[in-house]
Amino acid sequence: MFALPFFGSLQAAWNAEAVSLGVSLRWVAVGHSIGAALFSEAASAFIAESVIESGGIGKPDPWHLLRRWRKAPPVCVINLSQSVRLALGAWMAGVPIRGGISDNHLNLLYTHPFKYRDLPIHLAQRYGPLLEQLTGQRHLQWVRLGRHNLGGVGGAGLLQAAGWRGEPYVTLAFGTRGHVKRWFPETRTWPELARRLSAEGFRCVWLGGPDEVALGKEIAALAPGSLDLTGKTSLPEACAIQEEAAGNVAIDTGLAHTAAATGRPTLTLMGHSPEPLIAPVGPMAVAIRGSAVDSYPGESEGFETHGSVAHRVHPDRVVGLLKALMAEART
Repeated sequence: MFALPFFGSLQAAWNAEAVSLGVSLRWVAVGHSIGAALFSEAASAFIAESVIESGGIGKPDPWHLLRRWRKAPPVCVINLSQSVRLALGAWMAGVPIRGGISDNHLNLLYTHPFKYRDLPIHLAQRYGPLLEQLTGQRHLQWVRLGRHNLGGVGGAGLLQAAGWRGEPYVTLAFGTRGHVKRWFPETRTWPELARRLSAEGFRCVWLGGPDEVALGKEIAALAPGSLDLTGKTSLPEACAIQEEAAGNVAIDTGLAHTAAATGRPTLTLMGHSPEPLIAPVGPMAVAIRGSAVDSYPGESEGFETHGSVAHRVHPDRVVGLLKALMAEART
């Protein structure tokens, strides 16, 4: 997701150059079952093909890629995953333009290496030097995601099947594999937020991956009238649902980034992660966290238990900020 502004800027520049030469470019996403799956339903002009690899613990298989690339040589392979396998496959296939992250000592495998790790700037901005090498320009342009490029047209049908009848709704993405990112205590904070949003006239839609199905069911049961789509959508479908939402709330997880990328009002509850470096990118995206300093004696007990200060954010603050973003979006 952080590479999208780089990709969109590169795609626009190279597509324009291709048109001037009387040719067209075919863009292919290569990655694991989470990364590449984001583009699995995309419009062909955006991503023509999504190659999901599974070579050894879900990693790309360099031999499969090598055979593929030798049979149909690409003009360029850009490795933004720090994967040695992808870099090796492109180098062995003799791809003429090879860009990638050089922090892992792979400079010799690339024609266009760039530094990525440990820079005091947002992750999206770290791709600027590579864009400059490949296009001569360093300006990164935000890319709006939605059904027009990412697909996910089945999302509306899933909503309707769950009981949605066209009323305004807010999506809630509560799940993550990072314990210190969660909004504890989850069976209290999220249902309370859903009840307050419901009182404001919004239907609440729960989104999450297969790992979050059990918790999603439990939380949804504590928020009567909400719609539980946890584990039922593809990534593009979830993004399409977020695109049509009045607003979106998420903890620091992939669905926070897809929501922000739609351009819709999006609040991200930050836990342990530093938002200046990894906050979701979008014109209506705001990251919030609780105070890092105790407000009353004994408050630090929550920090020691949960590993973050997300639990210090009250649902009232979330509702108020989200409503302010919605009002701004209407102007």
